[in-house]
Amino acid sequence: MFNYSILKIQKVRQVGALYSSMIAGVILGIIVSVLNTRILGPEAFGDFKYIHSLYSFLAILIAFGYLVTTSKLLAEKKNNGIRKELIGSSLVICSILGLIFIVVMLLFSIIQRNYFAKDLSSLIIMLAPLFFFIPFVSGLENIFQGENRIYELAIYRMAPQLLYILVISVLFKFGHINLKTVLVTQLSLFGVIIIISVLYLKPSLKNLKNTLGLISKDNKLYGFNVYIGSVIGVATTHFGPIVISFFSPNNTDVGFFSLAVTITMPLALIPTVVGTSMFKEFANRSEVSVKATKMTILISLISLILFVLLIRPLVLHLYSSDYSQVVNLAYIVSIGQIFHGFGNYFNRFLGSKGKGKYLRNGAIMVGITNLTGYIILVPVFGAYGASWTKLSSGIVFILSMIYYYKKFRMTSLKKLPS
Repeated sequence: MFNYSILKIQKVRQVGALYSSMIAGVILGIIVSVLNTRILGPEAFGDFKYIHSLYSFLAILIAFGYLVTTSKLLAEKKNNGIRKELIGSSLVICSILGLIFIVVMLLFSIIQRNYFAKDLSSLIIMLAPLFFFIPFVSGLENIFQGENRIYELAIYRMAPQLLYILVISVLFKFGHINLKTVLVTQLSLFGVIIIISVLYLKPSLKNLKNTLGLISKDNKLYGFNVYIGSVIGVATTHFGPIVISFFSPNNTDVGFFSLAVTITMPLALIPTVVGTSMFKEFANRSEVSVKATKMTILISLISLILFVLLIRPLVLHLYSSDYSQVVNLAYIVSIGQIFHGFGNYFNRFLGSKGKGKYLRNGAIMVGITNLTGYIILVPVFGAYGASWTKLSSGIVFILSMIYYYKKFRMTSLKKLPS
């Protein structure tokens, strides 16, 4: 009883730490967006968010599921030496993906130059070496999650934004800042944090061949299924700004939509954080906690009501009247974020059980919704079409995750001895 109480207190602290850090991260993200909107203006800010969406989309496209497979294996393995080897192998995989990423971005610069109204190909080529670090962003998050290093995960998520604010503030005070400066600063700081994190983790490269083989074998059963779903589901969430850019003469609407997504992000974080912090615990449970779920729903609803009441004055105060269109977009996106958050909550449980096919199928449904909305609605309604697509995909996501969670529970009960 004593040990259970201690574990319960520890879990509450971990949830609190991770959620606090993610809220702080979102607040820092909003501060970053305020700085960027004022430094760059609506159109250049849209260019910035377009580049961000582009590399976020491609990062998922080239991952092939290996990073989430490592996270699952780390959560399962008890031996410290094996986990160190898994971390080392994961970082080797990230390095290979980083090199692939550079090549993919250089090839995409040709498409950018020939088919998009706004030509940013020269900027993409200039940034190409720094794109090496992008796969590590997700790779290290998966390592910290699988290791249940919640406090380190919290710091890892906050540090790049905090450093960015400090560096950009100094650059803004003493020199001219443009889109190139902003992107170089952001990507370089990713690199700094990643290098520090790798040194802190002290990975092992012993038995590299065997460990890579273990990851590859498990990836065929779990990770690749998640990858297929991620490409169709998660990656397509970053596809919206790219489609908006393709159909628009400039990227102003990209900035408006992306800003609406940014300021509504805290609404998705509440259930997502609970699921992330309980990932390792989920691996040893047969069902999610009803009490924790009800409390999470209550907090989420209260947060949504407060958001709707406060968002207009906050946007006008922080971003000026030039960004007033963001308010109406945010009303739509906010509801979608709530649904996405609860989808992630059940997604984490199913992921801890190795139900890659369930995650894949749910993500495929989301992806089809995203692609349909972006292709049909965005050309007609622009940023509003993307916002309605975000809401629709959120509804599809939560419904699919609940369906597969109930399916898992029914299957588990049938396996119990009568």
